[in-house]
Amino acid sequence: MADGGSGGSTGDGQADTIEVTVACGDCRSTGLYRGMAEPKGVAVICLTCGGTGGRVLALKPFTGRSIREDVTTVHRSRGRSIVFGVGPDQSTAPMSYQEFLNRVPAVPQKG
Repeated sequence: MADGGSGGSTGDGQADTIEVTVACGDCRSTGLYRGMAEPKGVAVICLTCGGTGGRVLALKPFTGRSIREDVTTVHRSRGRSIVFGVGPDQSTAPMSYQEFLNRVPAVPQKG
């Protein structure tokens, strides 16, 4: 955001999809999931990979930011957890969608 980027391309959506088989992170490739709801010594078949321990990710190369026709106003997010807050952060000033396109560069973030 600090570099004042121009907003980037809208992307054409025609890029080829690449499929990659990866280890399932939810079950650590075991095919079995244990979380806070499973008693000691009990596991359930992983819902993410269906018990296989791996899954196929369909990756589409980034060719530019797509345009949203249904948005006029943009807020910062309150967070990612329903416990700590989700939705628009009303304590910060909103910006128009055009301001967002002008201020936030369309550069992929690592991670």
